[in-house]
Amino acid sequence: MSIEYFVEGKVSSQTEGDQLAFSKGNITHNGIKNVLQNGTDTGVSYNNPSQVNPNDKPINTIDVSLNLFFDGTQNNKTNTELGGDFDEASSDKDDSYNNEYTNVARGFDALNPSAVNQVRWYIEGIGTEDKESDSIVKGVIQGTGETGIKGKVTKGCIKGAEAVATKITDKSKIIDTLTVTVFGFSRGAAAARHFVHLVTKPPLMSYSGGKTILQIFPPEYIGAEGTFIIKDKDGSKLKFINQYGYFGACLVGKELKINKIKFRFAGLYDTVASYGLNHRGGMGIDNDTKQLGLNTIGNNKVDFVLQIAADDEYRDNFDLTNINSTGINGLEFTLPGVHSDIGGSYGNGEEISVLYCNRFDPYDQTTHKECEEFKKIVIEEGWYTEDQLKIKYFYQKDVKYDRWWNKGSQYYGLVGTRTLSNSYDKIPLNLMFHYSKQFGLEYIEDRITEDHKINDPFLNPIYNQLLGYTNQCNEIRNQYVKEYNDGKKPSATKYIKDIKSLSYISKVGNVDDLKTLRNKYLHWSVKANQIGLSPNPNNNAPKKEGALEAKYRKRNIQDG
Repeated sequence: MSIEYFVEGKVSSQTEGDQLAFSKGNITHNGIKNVLQNGTDTGVSYNNPSQVNPNDKPINTIDVSLNLFFDGTQNNKTNTELGGDFDEASSDKDDSYNNEYTNVARGFDALNPSAVNQVRWYIEGIGTEDKESDSIVKGVIQGTGETGIKGKVTKGCIKGAEAVATKITDKSKIIDTLTVTVFGFSRGAAAARHFVHLVTKPPLMSYSGGKTILQIFPPEYIGAEGTFIIKDKDGSKLKFINQYGYFGACLVGKELKINKIKFRFAGLYDTVASYGLNHRGGMGIDNDTKQLGLNTIGNNKVDFVLQIAADDEYRDNFDLTNINSTGINGLEFTLPGVHSDIGGSYGNGEEISVLYCNRFDPYDQTTHKECEEFKKIVIEEGWYTEDQLKIKYFYQKDVKYDRWWNKGSQYYGLVGTRTLSNSYDKIPLNLMFHYSKQFGLEYIEDRITEDHKINDPFLNPIYNQLLGYTNQCNEIRNQYVKEYNDGKKPSATKYIKDIKSLSYISKVGNVDDLKTLRNKYLHWSVKANQIGLSPNPNNNAPKKEGALEAKYRKRNIQDG
C-alpha cells in the first residue's frame, strides 16, 4: 500500500510531543532547493535506526505468522497422551493411542504460543481423530476420506483461519502479510505440501447474485463447517479467494482483512504420500505426487524447504517424494534410519521383525538358504547380533497378532528380536529446530534445551558427526545461493546432484559406531509377512532377488 501527497503550496506539520516515522523500506525527503532540519536544543542527530515493535506502526496494519503442524499416519498427540488404556476407542496395539509423540507434535508443543502475532495449530495425523478409533481402511491404508490427506488439509484451512481470527480480535486491523510455515511427517508432510498446492489455485465455488454471493466448497467433505457462503459486493473478496484458494476463502469467511499471504518455511520429515491404492501411476492414473500437487512447493512458492529423509526405509508402500522442484530454495538431508526414526513415534522397548520369510512349504529349500544368507548380511552390517536372530517356523500370532488376511498363516523365515532406544529421533528434531529458527520462529527455549536435548553419551558424538554432513550440504547450497545473488543462473539440476553426491557415511568415522547405532537405536521397519510393509520389489536400486545387501535395499523415489 502506498500513500502519495501532491501539494502545490506548503505542508506544515506540528506536534507538541514526539513525532515518529517508521518504514520497512526507505524514508526519502526531496526538495528542489533545500531540505531543512532544525532542532532547537541539540540540533539534528543521526543515529542507528531503533527497533520497531510490530504493533507500533503509523498505519493500522500488522504482520502475522501462522504455523501449521500436520502429523503422520496414526499419529495423534491427544490419543498418545490418553494411551492404550483408553478403552472407549483403543482396540489395537498398533493404533494412535499406543504410538509415542512424533517430532511434529514435539515441534508444535515447543513453539511459543505467547510470541507476538505468532499463531500455531496442530492437525492430528491421517486416519485419526481425537478420542475416536482409527479409520483403518480409508484413512490408514489409503490416506483418503475425511481423515485422509485432503480431509486433514481441509481441516488445516478451517482451523488455521480460526486460529488467526482468535489471535487478532480487533477486526479493524489489516494484516499486511500473513506468513505461513508448514511442518509435516510422512503423510502429514504430504498434507503440508498439498496445503501449499491448494493455496495456489481457486477453490470449488458457485456464484449467485451476479457474483456477489459466493458459495465455497471444501477440497474434501469433513462436515457442514467446510461449506459456507461469502457476500462480496465489490468483487475484492473474489479476487483474494481466487488468488489464495480455499484457505483464502476461510480467512475471508472469518472477516479477516489480509493484503497478501506468503510461505516462509516448510519443514518435512520423510514425505510419504501413499495416496489411494496405485501410488506410482499407470493405466491412466497419475502417481501420488501429481495427484496431490506435491511439487507445488517449487517455483519459489516457499522461501525455504527442508526435508529430512530416511536412508534405510525400503517398504513397498513408503515411496519418498523428494523436493527436487525447489532447486536452491530447498535442502534435503538423508540420514540413517527408517521412516519413524526420522519423524518419531517409536517407543523404547522390544522390537520383533520378520526380515525374510515365505509361506511354509516343507519341500522348499530356497527359503532356508536365503535366510542363512540374509542373516550373515544383517550381522555384518551391524543391525543384529547372532543371538538376536532365529530362522524358524512360526505362525502369524507368534510375531504379531493375527489380521483377518493372514489369520492362522504359517511361515518359515528369519525373525529378529532386539531392545531399542528411541532417543535417535531427537537428532532430526534438533536439526528442524535449528533451521526453522532462522526463519523467525520463536520457540520456548527450555523445551529445546531441556526436553529435547541430546543427552545420550553415545548419540552426542554421532550427532556431531552427522552435523559434519549437514553442514557440508549447507555449504554447497550457500555457494549456489551466492552465485544466484551475484546475478548468475546456477543450475538447479547440478545443485541437486552435488547435494546427493554427499553421504553421512563419510562423516561417521568409525564403522563400529555405525553398527552400534543400527543395533541399539535404529529400527527395522520391513515386516516381510505383512501386506504393504514388505520390501519394495520395484525400487530404484540395482535389481537383485533374494537376500539383499544394504545397497540393494532401497525404496522407490518420486520426483517432487
